[in-house]
Amino acid sequence: MKVSLLSIEKAGYVRLGIEGDITSHDFLDSDGKNPLEGALGPGWASNNILLSLEQTHFIDSSAIGWLIDCQRGSKSAGGTLVLHSAPPRVADLFNMLKLRSALNLQDNESAARDFLAVGAEAK
Repeated sequence: MKVSLLSIEKAGYVRLGIEGDITSHDFLDSDGKNPLEGALGPGWASNNILLSLEQTHFIDSSAIGWLIDCQRGSKSAGGTLVLHSAPPRVADLFNMLKLRSALNLQDNESAARDFLAVGAEAK
């Protein structure tokens, strides 16, 4: 898995992308840091983040746990994490596990931006 900073938007959010499968191996060699911290720094969770899963075609249970932890961390730090553009295989897994709303999963980046805008108004 490779996490890349795609852009920092004037509208108050950052765009990240994940390339490759997300598996337990992505967390074993870590020095205890969240992979999103590598892209955004120690305060990553306070950001409004649009995270593209377009280039992720497989995730395992460790990845699901990590994404749930990222959601919790983001929420508790005052940020918002919105996942989008998951390929059908990954989206089907989230749907089967009934995680779509818990992970703020949107079909595409446009819907993710809209979701973030509505959430920002509610804060």
